Amino acid sequence: MNLELIKELKQECQREASLRKNVYPKLVASGQKSDEEAKRQIYLMQLAAACFDKIIQGKAPEVQQTLFNTGEFQAHKSMYEHGY
Repeated sequence: MNLELIKELKQECQREASLRKNVYPKLVASGQKSDEEAKRQIYLMQLAAACFDKIIQGKAPEVQQTLFNTGEFQAHKSMYEHGY
């Protein structure tokens, strides 16, 4: 797993969440975005950053950690046994 890449992804999500917090109220005020939509999109970016943080800390479930394994895919033997 490329932890530097994961850290960079986390930082980008945090940056984007901060940007949205500053920009979206203006979009809501002008009617270009609903308040509900703005809050949801900010929340999703914050959630993505939190997920990356768990991966960095080694607290994420194995499936999340293997999601960002940039090496070549190696199927587990049990996958073949189950016909996946």
